[in-house]
Amino acid sequence: MVSKAFQKSGFSFIAVDAQKSKSTVFEFKLDVDPKLRLVPTVLVSADELLDGRGKCNPCFLRFADIKNAQDFKALPWMAQYELSALLVPAIDNAYSTIESVGREHLDPSFRFNYKRQWEGEQNLFGNSFAGISLSSFKESIVRAYRSAGFIPIESEAADKASEFALAFSFPVDPAKDGGVVYKVRIRSQYDAEGHCYPCELTEYYDPYQQLPPAGFSGVLSRATLESRFTAARDAAYQSLRTDLERYLRPGSVFSVPPKQAPLGSPRPPPAPIAVT
Repeated sequence: MVSKAFQKSGFSFIAVDAQKSKSTVFEFKLDVDPKLRLVPTVLVSADELLDGRGKCNPCFLRFADIKNAQDFKALPWMAQYELSALLVPAIDNAYSTIESVGREHLDPSFRFNYKRQWEGEQNLFGNSFAGISLSSFKESIVRAYRSAGFIPIESEAADKASEFALAFSFPVDPAKDGGVVYKVRIRSQYDAEGHCYPCELTEYYDPYQQLPPAGFSGVLSRATLESRFTAARDAAYQSLRTDLERYLRPGSVFSVPPKQAPLGSPRPPPAPIAVT
């Protein structure tokens, strides 16, 4: 039943290791395009307590383990995205088939304890974009934040850099120099044409940073800093959504990350070291 369910879900049977008084372990590989560079292999184990006729009394089916999980995590992001979109639903479908076919043999005192693992595409870092050149991507980001009231700070990044940050200053007192340092981080992969595949955008700033002295004239500006910053940040994200949503990586959605602590908040004390 286990073998048929996994083969129906797109896996090929490799081997079964059945040892007396130990778990029976099934090994399957997912049939994927060789261009994906890695063939996912899963292990499914069953603990068997048999009666005198060799029937389950009972047998326990365990969750699947990805045998080459470490190799999987070492792949470039896009390969991880493509493989996970194939592998996780296939495992879910196999267990769904086992539940359906094996329902009549399920011990009445137990329920089939498997929760589907596939919840849709999840980005590794932040909003994920594909098919846009890095220069155009950077221009869109700078334009969105500048129009929202942030002041770009010059930053250098090598062509096709895998990771870099764009820095901005948000004025504490619009009439004076000095402001809050705000950054976004870009992590990038590229396709054969040099376009993002993908580029992922993450907010990257310290809400606990020390703010510039307010001075007597800056008291009112300091009092409105948090509301002005929140409004500007929201406006920047709305501009990014409008300008870049058409480049979102297929299967992903545009998201605004939860806002951190208010600017200038006291830095929380370090967590105590657990003593064991």
